[in-house]
Amino acid sequence: MEGNSPKKRIVFVDDAPNIGQAMKRMLRPMRNEWEMTFCTDGHDALKLMEESGAFDIIVSDMHMPAMHGHELLTKVMENFPETIRFALSGSPGADTMIKTSAIVHQFLTKPCEPRHLFGLISRAFELRDQLSDKRIQSILMDVSGIPSVPILYNKIKEKMQETDVTIQDIAALIETDVGLSSKILQIVNSSDMGLAHRVTNVAQAASVLGLDNIRNLVLMAEVFQPADEVVMPDNFDIDSLWNHSLKVAKYARTIAENETSDAKIHEDSFTAGLLHDIGQIILANRRPEEFGRAIRESIDEEVPLIEKELDIIGATHAEIGGLLLELWRLPDPIVEAITFHTSPSLSSSNGFSALTSVHVANYFSEDQEADMITDAEGIDALHLEELEMTSQMEEWYDICHSGDDELEMYR
Repeated sequence: MEGNSPKKRIVFVDDAPNIGQAMKRMLRPMRNEWEMTFCTDGHDALKLMEESGAFDIIVSDMHMPAMHGHELLTKVMENFPETIRFALSGSPGADTMIKTSAIVHQFLTKPCEPRHLFGLISRAFELRDQLSDKRIQSILMDVSGIPSVPILYNKIKEKMQETDVTIQDIAALIETDVGLSSKILQIVNSSDMGLAHRVTNVAQAASVLGLDNIRNLVLMAEVFQPADEVVMPDNFDIDSLWNHSLKVAKYARTIAENETSDAKIHEDSFTAGLLHDIGQIILANRRPEEFGRAIRESIDEEVPLIEKELDIIGATHAEIGGLLLELWRLPDPIVEAITFHTSPSLSSSNGFSALTSVHVANYFSEDQEADMITDAEGIDALHLEELEMTSQMEEWYDICHSGDDELEMYR
């Protein structure tokens, strides 16, 4: 019975006792559903996990005297990978953000409104419930097991956790793969990126875009570069999907920049836009016959692709892509945006986020591309109504399409 289901276990780690007390008071109404533990030292939190098992979520301050939050969360990631990791920092510098982004699911700036944290914790639990669906897991994990994290992306992610990492270090890693280096420069110099001057080398690209963005561009380039022996459906055009993904990323970032000053949402929108259809590539690789049939029937019957994916395969490319990126440890806002990009009203999101910008960007892009397979029914009006953002659609459309006459899409 639902009432007998085990409580979710959360540990809060902050060396300021008053912070823990404030959290405890605010979250008191959840005491019947959440088992909450409060520690003032990272060592104590790790000892608890070793003795009683992994917590469902850890929320840690980043600047503590006994054990720095980065060290604590890294150890949790390595020893208890199933634990969802939240980081809190009062004054995060660029270096802190870059290093921490590789190990956490959510990064929050202090002071953090308790109700906002409560909402994020609830959404994290709901997202895991969605991604724990056995039908999605079985499709992703059968045949050859979970796809491995792309090699170069993983090396960059590990390198970025080093305390003395430089842009030149990351550029040197990327340049070890000549083909990917060329692809990165091609993307960066496309008009979608909106740079004023041509970029001629990877170090310059990383300097202009930032390490997080260049890392995620590498992930996209690696994912869209299947092995030579992979046979995909004849009716699956990976080049068209590549161009579509770039356009959605551009539109999503544009919408986010217009709607909020939060640079993290801008970045998450761009990355989620790049990767929102990664599930299609997985299905094309792992289930080519069934996915090819889903594409064919979607076109012939003029119905959304996700409907045919559910009928024929049992799960959608959005769900499979979200689970894969969760297993690859990408941040929650990106995983959420990809999982629900066809139907954001199914998520528990209660504010503007990368999910909204990617959903609208995808709708704008598909509306413009006559030869593009349609993901879903169209715009999710319920989601926009819940956010009270329906009136923004026309403005978003205008700013997204303002430069389309000059676009040069790279293939």
